[in-house]
This record gives sequence, C-alpha cells and structure tokens, in this order.
Amino acid sequence: MSSTMQGIDARGYLIGWAQGVTSMTIADINAIPDDKWTATFGGCTRPANELTADAISLLIWCAGALKGETAGGEGDAMKELTEACANKAVAVAKLKESCDLFCAALGAASDETLNSTVTPPWQMPTPLYSLCQIAVSHIWYHDGQLNYIHCLLGDNKIYWMGGE
Repeated sequence: MSSTMQGIDARGYLIGWAQGVTSMTIADINAIPDDKWTATFGGCTRPANELTADAISLLIWCAGALKGETAGGEGDAMKELTEACANKAVAVAKLKESCDLFCAALGAASDETLNSTVTPPWQMPTPLYSLCQIAVSHIWYHDGQLNYIHCLLGDNKIYWMGGE
C-alpha cells in the first residue's frame, strides 16, 4: 500500500458541479413554453424568470465575495435581474455568464479567502466556501421548481437528463 496521500480538489469538484447543474437548469429553462415563462400558477407562485434570477443573483454575490466585494444585498438589483430574465434567451445567457464568473472567482480564490467568514444578504455570517456550496445547491433548488412548473403544465419529461 502506498503511503502517498492525495487531497480532494474541493474547488474543482464544486466548479464541475456548478457547471453541471447550470447545464441541467438551462435544459429545463428551454423546455418551458415561452408563454408560461413569466406566468404564475395558482395566483401565488413565483414565475420561472424570477426563480432563475434568484439563482443568478446568489452566484453573482458569491463571485463578488470571492473577490472581496461583500457590500450590498439584493434590493433593486434583483428586481432588475428579474425583469431582464423575462426574456428566456437573456436568462440563459445570464445564468451561463454568472456561472462562469462564479467558477473563475472560485478557482482563483485562496484558501484564506475560502475560509473567511462573510455576511450574505440574509445576514447570517458564514464561511465563504460554505456560501459557495449553497450557491451551487441554490441553482439546483430552483431547477427543481422549474421541473415542478413542467409538471403543472402536464409535461413530465426529464429535460435535465437529456430526455426530450
């Protein structure tokens, strides 16, 4: 047995997962009919464009935090992002862009940065690496909501797995 120990590439795995869930989410975005993209269901659900904007906003926030920019919260930026995402093509482009920005910032971050505690918009001081994990999980969380919208529309295909 070898006495050589190999470490886990935590950044690389998280970057790969961010890219994977982003691709899955884009497949699900593209499967939502254009006329239902900004619709609410039952009078109280959040529309798909807003769910997507929410996922994007946390990626952008974390990318900034990885670069030392932790001031500010969502506020008007979330409203503007939701409005921009009313166009599905824009939403897809912004999701790809924010994932790329996040992955580049994560890949360049030092261990010291990743271990630092920051305060996200919801005011719970948390280690930055944990927030990065949350941001990636957050994409998939909202993708699950997009899948539920598919079901509400009578579509039970699994687009994120390539099932068209």
